[in-house]
Amino acid sequence: MFRSLLWNHLGGTAAGKLQRLPSNAQPVFAATKRFIPCHKRFNATVASSQPQRVDQDGPFDRRGGSLRAWQSTAKPDHFLSSDALRHPLPNFEDSASSTSRSLRYERGELKIHDEIENRSIRMTVAEGDMNTTISNVHLQDSRNGQVTVTFSDSHQSAYSAQALLDRRSKNVTRSRTGVLPIKLWTANIASARPAVQYTDVKSGSGMSELLEKIRTFGFCVVEEMPATPEATESLLNSIGPIRNTHYGGFYDFTSDLTMKDTAYTSEFLEPHTDNTYFTEPAGIQALHMLSHTQGSGGESSLTDGFNAATQLFVEDREAYLTLSEVGVYAHASGNEGITIQPSQAFPVLNHDPEEGFLNQVRWNNADRAGIAADFDIVEKWYAAAEKFDRLLNDKSNQYWFQLEPGQTLLFDNWRVLHGRNEFTGKRRMCGGYINRDDFISKYRVTNMSKEELEVSTVSG
Repeated sequence: MFRSLLWNHLGGTAAGKLQRLPSNAQPVFAATKRFIPCHKRFNATVASSQPQRVDQDGPFDRRGGSLRAWQSTAKPDHFLSSDALRHPLPNFEDSASSTSRSLRYERGELKIHDEIENRSIRMTVAEGDMNTTISNVHLQDSRNGQVTVTFSDSHQSAYSAQALLDRRSKNVTRSRTGVLPIKLWTANIASARPAVQYTDVKSGSGMSELLEKIRTFGFCVVEEMPATPEATESLLNSIGPIRNTHYGGFYDFTSDLTMKDTAYTSEFLEPHTDNTYFTEPAGIQALHMLSHTQGSGGESSLTDGFNAATQLFVEDREAYLTLSEVGVYAHASGNEGITIQPSQAFPVLNHDPEEGFLNQVRWNNADRAGIAADFDIVEKWYAAAEKFDRLLNDKSNQYWFQLEPGQTLLFDNWRVLHGRNEFTGKRRMCGGYINRDDFISKYRVTNMSKEELEVSTVSG
């Protein structure tokens, strides 16, 4: 720890200078990731016989009020702003002027019914057409009426009247990113492990259930599937394209250190998320143990990072804010010719910039590099990180189980931390990563109606 502190004091702060923003700051990007405070209600329940009480102003249920800014005693002129830099949706009011402004943004975005049917929603606005004025608006007088808009260049666009009304709903904003009420869990999730049958998923009827369980609990096990890499790869491709990294695409490996990564060993692995060294870590990770011969051990662990973060918020709000505001660098540099770092220092706890709720945990002690802050704040960060680490490693928060051949574990790498016990013998594992956007896309098309997709896709 002292060496990390010293490194940050001597050279680790150069890329992490904190900037003061005026109170009326507009949305900008600075050298460090800025924490957007949680100020919107978001439903979360605890899957427990004795639900944990979450403070009303917690990670998933936080209202207005600004967070205090990080103030460095060493350099008081530098701190992280906590101003909520939001991007409001265009207004759609009853007045003609506001209607004109709102519909103007829709110009050229769609022909709803034709293009939705053809799966071909795209922008067709030519350069210079963004300010095209409206010459006529016609509302069809029917229960399922349409709004037909004629622009000054004679172009016409048809909109669902209900879609234009629903665009102001918070649910529309959330459906764009596949957000839904989640269930926090602890070790007792073992009594009701989220699972689906392989045959149901491959037949189509179980795909929506699989993805809904991952969105709700953060993980799901596909059971009774062939213990082959081919079946596993096919399962992943049915969700979305398998992500290529410096490890390749679909992976099939043993503990032979072919790649310089702790996953390729037989050692104990503490709870962690993968890809903290990428600007955007993988959204979904899949693991399938194909075989384990001549040995024992290797039990897997899962920890709900959102639940641990909620516990930290209740226990020590200052520590929660520290991990939400102070950027952390990461790296992947053990393999020849590879040195990967994210484009900026990201906090451990990241929040949705539109709604404000916690939506990502980035935690991997093995890949962590410097802390992007001044020396005195680095000390605060380590104190907060120690408390979070204790919660992540609390056995009451960990679900331990043994993966078996024929079981593929899929989990949300933005929420659930995974680990492993050490083992003896030889294990063969396969799996892969799926990007967050691809996962959410598949979730939405399998769990939302055509009307819901139409509203959240084309109502800007």
